[in-house]
This record gives sequence, C-alpha cells and structure tokens, in this order.
Amino acid sequence: MGNAVADPPIQLVVFDLMGTIVVDTGIVGEAYRRALQTVDGRGHDADLAAVSARRGRPTLDVLADVLGDPVAAEEATWSFDDHILDSVPSMTAQAHADDVLRSLDARPDLHLAVTSSFSNEVRRSIVAHLGWGGLFAAELSAHGQRRGHPAPDLLFEAMLDLRIDSVGQVAIVGDHAADLVAGNRAGVGLVIGIGDRPELPDAPHTHLISGLDEVIPIIDGPRRRGHRRASDT
Repeated sequence: MGNAVADPPIQLVVFDLMGTIVVDTGIVGEAYRRALQTVDGRGHDADLAAVSARRGRPTLDVLADVLGDPVAAEEATWSFDDHILDSVPSMTAQAHADDVLRSLDARPDLHLAVTSSFSNEVRRSIVAHLGWGGLFAAELSAHGQRRGHPAPDLLFEAMLDLRIDSVGQVAIVGDHAADLVAGNRAGVGLVIGIGDRPELPDAPHTHLISGLDEVIPIIDGPRRRGHRRASDT
C-alpha cells in the first residue's frame, strides 16, 4: 500500500467575535431588548425568543426578520449599536483567547481572521479595546453584497483576500449554529463549535469544544469529518 497523504497545513483560522473570543455577559441580549423597545409595542417575550433563535446572524437581518419592517429595523439597529458601543469598555476576552491568538499569529504561514454579526464600527471598537489591533489579517462584517453568517460570503472573502490555497486549509471557530453552517457551506477543513449552546451538536461540525485552549491541538492534529452535512438550508 502507498504512503498516506498528510493533511495540508491550516493556513487560515477564522474566529467569530462575540461569545467566541469575547465574553458575552448578557450585553448582546440587553442590546436587542433595548433595540426592540425603540419600536412601539415591541420587545415582549415572543420578540426576544425570535431574536434568540436568530442570534449569530447580522443585527439588521435579525431585527428586520423579527419586526417585519426594514425601516423600523434600521432604527432599532442604531439603538443596538449604541448600547454595544457604550458597553465596550467593560468587555473582556474569553479565557485563553489572548494566548491562543498570539500563539497562532506568531506562525509565519498562518493567518487569523475575525468575523462578526456586528457592524464594522462596533467590531473595530471591540478589537481595539482588547488590544488585538494588527493580530487579524482580515476583519469582516456583512456589508454591501457580502452576507453574514450562515452564508459563506465572509469566509470566501477572507480566503480570496489572503490568497489561501484551498478551502480545506481553513478552520472556523464559532459559538453559534450560524457560524458552523457558514463553515460547512464554504467547505472549510475544520468547523469548530465552542461553548454549550444547545443547538451546536445538531449543527454541522468537525469538533465541539468547551474552551479556546483546545483549538491549537485540533489545528495541529489529523483531520476528521465529524458531524458534517452535504448541504444546509
């Protein structure tokens, strides 16, 4: 028998921002509650449940879907962003986040990227507050024709911008099903779910982990198919 072919090395690791490498102490849920309250008669339990089911998608998309009114959703999104920006000074990194990011950044043949459901302004503010400016070769939020997760657009954009050789040499780490679906749709080599959200085991993934300290051993280890699907709707 011939020799086994080694897996090609990972060239790009894409991290979701809030909840994955940044602690969410309820800030996002409160921001959505306040955003919904800007629309008369909204913000009750049914609205909040609908938001929760859509978390991980771009803020404007979530609010437009829940409110059914694109004008009201845009106004509510401004309120959401204002609350998140006011909360940035209190934000902290997840355990091991800084060590893992800096360890990976030190590898000459590996790039880091961060994606977020937040606006560009909010994402940049959080990254700067945590001292991560310059760590990420690509920082991406939905914009223009680029859809956010669960669409694969941002992953493809990062791959194109950074001239990644193969989708199989990309890893994504996220705490929402939308992140994992995006990775699966893009066909990336490693789809890593982190945390204890109840929907994660049913989302497509190669690995489920409880902490960021598990990321590097997975990147350096042999690949496995895990719980992948041929397609996602």
